[in-house]
Amino acid sequence: MRARPMIAQTDTIATAPAAVAEPVAEPRRRLSRGDLALLVGIGAVLTLLQMLRQPGLQSWNTMWQEDGGVFLTDALDDPFLETLFSPYNAYLHVIARLIAGYTVLFPLENAALIITLSSAIVTTLIAFYVYFASRRVFRTQWASLLAALSVVLLPAAGYETNANIANLHWYLIYAQFWVLLSPPRNAREVALSATITALAVLSDPLTGILLPLVGLMLYRDRSRRTMVVAGVYGVTMGVQLLLRLIDDPVARYASSSFADLPGVYALRVTGSFLVGDLFLDDFWKPIGPLFAFTCLALVAGFCAYGLARGEQRTRRLALWSIGLSVAYLWIPLMLRGTENFLSRELFNLNGSRYVLLPILFLTVAVLAVLEDVRAFSAPARRNLQIAFTVGTAALMLTNFSIFTTRTNGPRWTDGVETARKTCARTGGLRPGAPPRPGPIPGQPLPEGDVRIPIAPAIPDPPFAVTVDCSRLR
Repeated sequence: MRARPMIAQTDTIATAPAAVAEPVAEPRRRLSRGDLALLVGIGAVLTLLQMLRQPGLQSWNTMWQEDGGVFLTDALDDPFLETLFSPYNAYLHVIARLIAGYTVLFPLENAALIITLSSAIVTTLIAFYVYFASRRVFRTQWASLLAALSVVLLPAAGYETNANIANLHWYLIYAQFWVLLSPPRNAREVALSATITALAVLSDPLTGILLPLVGLMLYRDRSRRTMVVAGVYGVTMGVQLLLRLIDDPVARYASSSFADLPGVYALRVTGSFLVGDLFLDDFWKPIGPLFAFTCLALVAGFCAYGLARGEQRTRRLALWSIGLSVAYLWIPLMLRGTENFLSRELFNLNGSRYVLLPILFLTVAVLAVLEDVRAFSAPARRNLQIAFTVGTAALMLTNFSIFTTRTNGPRWTDGVETARKTCARTGGLRPGAPPRPGPIPGQPLPEGDVRIPIAPAIPDPPFAVTVDCSRLR
C-alpha cells in the first residue's frame, strides 16, 4: 500500500486534536490491484496466525464453550431469525448468532472449522479497520500499525478470546471506539461505520461506556453522517437496555470487592502489558503485589510524563484511552466478580477476556505519548519507538502460543463421529436412563438428541453441543 504524504497526514492530525474532530477532506484514491493483493495476503497471514495460536489440538478441530453449547446448539434447534435475537446472559450476541446461523448450513463435522475461521476473519477485518481509522488520529503510520497488530496478536488474547465467536464482542467494542474517533466522511464510510456500530452494540451493551464519545462526536460534527452513526447507536442501545430490563438478571460468577480493582488492574493489565500473560505467574507468585504495583507505577509514570509534556491532542487522546482502559476493567469485573483474581496460590488466566480492552486502550495511550513531538526530542522519540516495537514483538512471539481450555480438546470431528454411531445404534434414546444433562447444566436432554462434548475436556462437561439425530444420518 502506498503511504499518504506525511505533510498531508500531519495537517489532518493538527485539525483533529482529541479524537472526533471535524472531518477533513482528503484526496481519494482507488486501491490498485497490487494494493488489494497485498491486503488479501496480509489478511490471510493474520487469519492463519490466529488459527495457529492454540497449542496442542488444532483450534479448527475444537469447539469453544459457548460457541457450541449455546450458539451452535440454538442455531441447530431454532429458526435463524428467532435465534438471532435470542438473549444469552440477559443481552444479545448478534455477531455470534450470525456466524452460528450460517454454520448450520454446512455438514456438522465442519462446524468447528467454520466457526474458528469465521472468528479469525472477523478479527482480521477489525484489525484492518483499526489501522485505516487510526491513521486519521495518530500522527504516524508506525502507531497505527502497532495498534492494528495488537488486535490480532495481543498476548492477553491467546488464552480466552482468540478464534472463538463468543468473545468477538470485545473486538467490536474496540472497533466502535475508532468509529467514534474518526467519524465517516462519505456515504461508503457511513455504511461501514453504521454496520460496525450496529454489530457492536447488538453484541454487547457494555458499548454504552462509549456514550461520552458519541456525545463528543456530535458536538464536534453535527453532519448527517455522524447523525446516522449516533442514531444507529441510540436505537440499538435502546434494544439492549430494554432487553436487560425485561429479562432475568444474571448473577455474579463470584463476589465483588471494589478494593480488589486497583490490584487486578496493576497485575492483569499493566503486568500483562509489560511481561505478557505467559510469564505473569513467574513474577506474581514469588513477588506478589510488589511486582504488580511496580508495573503500574512504571506505566503510570510514563503516561503522566507524556500528559505533562505532550501536546494538547496527546493529552486528550491519552486521557480518553486511559479512562476507558480503567472503565472496561472495573465495570465488567464489578458485574462479574473479582474473587480469586489476586490469589497467588490459585492464580490462573481465567477472565483474560476482561483485560483485552483495558490493554488495547492502554496501548493507544502509550502509542500517543511515544509519537508526540513535544514529549521527547527526535532522537529520544525514535529510540523509544524502536525499543517499544522490539519489546512488543518479543512479547507477541513469546506469548504467541498459550495453553488454553481448548488445548486438550476433545476433537470435534471425533465427537461428531461418536454421536453419529450412537444415533445409528439407539436413535439418541436411552430407555430407562435418568435425564441427561443438556447444553446448560440442569437442562434435560430431549429424547432423540445426542450430546457432542466440547472444551473444556472435563467429566460431564457443562458445555456440549446438543443435536437431533436426524441431522447425523
